[in-house]
Amino acid sequence: MRCSESGCGEEICRHGCLREHEVLVRNLVYHITRSPNDVDDLVQEVMVKAYQSMSAFRGGSFRAYLAQIARNHCYDWMRRLQAKRAIQQVELVPEMRAGEDLGPEAALLQKESTTELMALLDELGHPDREILLLRHVHGLEYTEIAAALQMSPGAVRTRMSRARQKVMEKLQGRERHGSSQLG
Repeated sequence: MRCSESGCGEEICRHGCLREHEVLVRNLVYHITRSPNDVDDLVQEVMVKAYQSMSAFRGGSFRAYLAQIARNHCYDWMRRLQAKRAIQQVELVPEMRAGEDLGPEAALLQKESTTELMALLDELGHPDREILLLRHVHGLEYTEIAAALQMSPGAVRTRMSRARQKVMEKLQGRERHGSSQLG
């Protein structure tokens, strides 16, 4: 493939070769995500990634290389979107007991703490976040979590401990920077 736009004659260049394959990327992104509202953004992100990784291309079919970048980016995007939707469906604010009135200040502090907790959970990997939510939000026992995730109870305990440690480290890091509302 020769660069046709700039006339530089390079096999692969940054002058316009990516634009020649935009239709391929656009179609691939649409068919993978089925999200017409997000196609433009995703195509742009794929093109930026491809541009930044031109030096990693080692020959062969540039179209296949570009398709691989597009495919991987779309699947990563869909996983992040799915995880975000799953977390948003979970209500982390504890249910108020009958007759319990927090008052406006306490309710605001609780909401801020919940927002920060959600942000911390977003920073965890999928398995750690899932284990913490099943245990602390949904109240499942270790054996139930192990059955749900097809893990041994010992592995669940280990992952739970590591996930809690990660959350604590992130909280301590935020407190050092003065941005923590939890405490």
